[in-house]
Amino acid sequence: MATPTRLAAQQRRHLKDDGYLLVPSLLDPGDLARIAARLAEHVRLTVATWAEDPSLDTHGGAVTTRFDLDDPGLAPCYQHPLAADAAAIVLADGWHLQGLGLRAPIPGSGEQGLHQDFAERGTGPTWQALSAMWCISEFTRDNGPLRVIPGSHLASEPPIDIKHGYGTAMGPHPDEVKIIAPAGSVIFFNSPDLWHSGTFNYTPAARLALTATFAPGPPWRLDD
Repeated sequence: MATPTRLAAQQRRHLKDDGYLLVPSLLDPGDLARIAARLAEHVRLTVATWAEDPSLDTHGGAVTTRFDLDDPGLAPCYQHPLAADAAAIVLADGWHLQGLGLRAPIPGSGEQGLHQDFAERGTGPTWQALSAMWCISEFTRDNGPLRVIPGSHLASEPPIDIKHGYGTAMGPHPDEVKIIAPAGSVIFFNSPDLWHSGTFNYTPAARLALTATFAPGPPWRLDD
C-alpha cells in the first residue's frame, strides 16, 4: 500500500474541529525499528545516569531530550509528506520545523495535569503551532498515552476548574480521550490550545514518543 501524502477531507475536518487527528501505522517499519532502537538506548543511558547521580533533575520521571532540527536519523518523522500537508492545512501560507523532542515516561511516572502549551489562546483560523507526535512505542491504555479533550481548542472557557490549583487538572476528565495507537502512528494536534496531557505509565518499559513541532512562517535565521 502506498504511503499517503495528503490528508483526506474527513481527516482535515477532524483535525480542525477536534484539534487532533490520529493516523495509524504510518512510519516505514524499517525507519521505525531504527528510531526505536536509538531512542530506547538513549533512555536506558539517561536513566542509568540518574541512578548514578540522584541529584539530577529527572523531569518528573520522564526522559525529555531536544534533538537538532536537521538530525538525519530522525528525518522520517519531521520530513514526512503527511506532516507537511497537515502543517500546510492549519498553519496557512508558510511554516517551519520549530522543535524535535523526545518525551519518554519511565515505569511508574509520566502523569501530567491537563494543560495548554501556550499561555495565550490563539485566535483566527491559523493555529499557533502543530505538533506531530510519533508513537515510537505502541500507545496502550497502561503505558502513559497522550490524552486530549476534543474540541477544547475552540472552547471559550477552560474545561477544568483552574481557580483551585493545579490538582484540579490531574484527575480523569469526563470528555477526555486516551489515544491508543500502534507503533509507527502519528498524532497531529493543536498543542498550544488543545487541553492535553501525558498519563501514568503502569508498564515495566518506557513509552517512547518523538514530537516534531511546526510553527507558522519561515525559519528564523541569524542574518534576518
